[in-house]
Amino acid sequence: MPQPRQPEKAAKLLIPSYSLYGQIDHAAELRFLHVETLSSRNKLNNWDIRPHRHHDLHQIVWVERGGGKVTLDDSLLNLDAPVLISIPPSVVHGFQWRPGSEGLVLTVAESFKSELTTLVGDAAIAEPFQAPFVVNTHEERFDDMKLAAALRTIADEFVYERVGRITTIAGCLLIVFAEAARLKRVHSQNVLAINVKGADQYSRFRQLVEERFREHWPVSAYAHALAMTERSLRRLSMRFAEQSPVRIINRRMVLEAKRNLLYTELSIAEVGYILGFEDPSYFTRFFINYANEAPLEFRRRHLPGSRQLAAGGGKG
Repeated sequence: MPQPRQPEKAAKLLIPSYSLYGQIDHAAELRFLHVETLSSRNKLNNWDIRPHRHHDLHQIVWVERGGGKVTLDDSLLNLDAPVLISIPPSVVHGFQWRPGSEGLVLTVAESFKSELTTLVGDAAIAEPFQAPFVVNTHEERFDDMKLAAALRTIADEFVYERVGRITTIAGCLLIVFAEAARLKRVHSQNVLAINVKGADQYSRFRQLVEERFREHWPVSAYAHALAMTERSLRRLSMRFAEQSPVRIINRRMVLEAKRNLLYTELSIAEVGYILGFEDPSYFTRFFINYANEAPLEFRRRHLPGSRQLAAGGGKG
């Protein structure tokens, strides 16, 4: 099992925050998910992906052939296939794969991952992904067939519009989580757990946000539940997400509002009400502040046939 060593000082300069396609990172929208081959993006970047991070995206990297250098926060690893890497949001990562290396890279919105794991209620496939880890082993019993097959199925479903496409993708995503958790457990002696200072606390904060955002907890309540001061919680949030705790909580609220606007027939006022807003006008102003458009505009833009649904019955 390779031992971590310190990366070059240059990697400790200001780390950019990117979305999947290189723009400055914003909130990952709704149920965002993407799969691509390892070589596709690396070839375009001369096999050198500089250290960066994603605030709202979780990545699982599976290397079937080749290897190279991987930066995970302040650890620099030399890895050879087969390699499985799990990278939670906000963890700094960079890659220098050898030309010809191949595998698959899954990128999924953290909120989508949390939604699925909460839905099935299986802690065994949720807990392993709270912190970054690497599985690197050359044992013959390293069975990656189900993992690779699920990733390839997801990639295939993006190409063709088939019946049950979303269901198939969600099911395969759960298989990816389960297989990754199994590989981590079976090969525990070959797992490198990357220790990121403060990561456990930040993960607990994000979990509390998932559990309590509908209750409109103030920041002081989150700080109390985490046994820390509001000032410490703010420092933690700024370090890992470059956002204040209030903004993280409110963005989660807006994400839930978007989901309800797209996937339910609730009126605008009803969406606000189930999220704890008694005044529809205040909910609309809140939504505009974070989404840069009104709830009705958002629904119409994403669902062109929703004009009557959104405004019908005098509920909008």
